[in-house]
Amino acid sequence: MTRHFTAAFGPGLLAGAILLSGCGPSLGQDARQGRVLFAMHCEACHEGEHPELHKQPPKLVGLFQKQTLPSGAPATNAEVRKTIIEGRGTMPAFDQRLSEKEVDDLIKYLHAMQ
Repeated sequence: MTRHFTAAFGPGLLAGAILLSGCGPSLGQDARQGRVLFAMHCEACHEGEHPELHKQPPKLVGLFQKQTLPSGAPATNAEVRKTIIEGRGTMPAFDQRLSEKEVDDLIKYLHAMQ
C-alpha cells in the first residue's frame, strides 16, 4: 500500500512557506505560480522527513544543476515532466491533479530553486 502525503495550508502558513522557499522576488509570474503549487503539492514530502518511508523523497533544490535526476534519468524538462505526470515509486501521479500549464509553472519554479 502506498501512502500519499498532503499538506493543508492556511493562508498564513502558505504565505510563510512561500516567503521561506529560498527564491527571491525576481521570479516571473509563471515561476511564482509554480512556487505556490510546490508549496501545495510537493513541499510536504520533498522538504519534510518521513521516517515511516523506506526511502525518503529527494530534496529538489538544485535539481536542474545536476546532470541526472535522483532516478538516474537525465535532468531535463521532459524527464521532470514525465515524473510529475506519471509519478515514480511512492510519488503519486499528478496527471489528474495538475493542468499542463501548472506542470509548466512548477518546472519553471524547480529551475529557480537553487
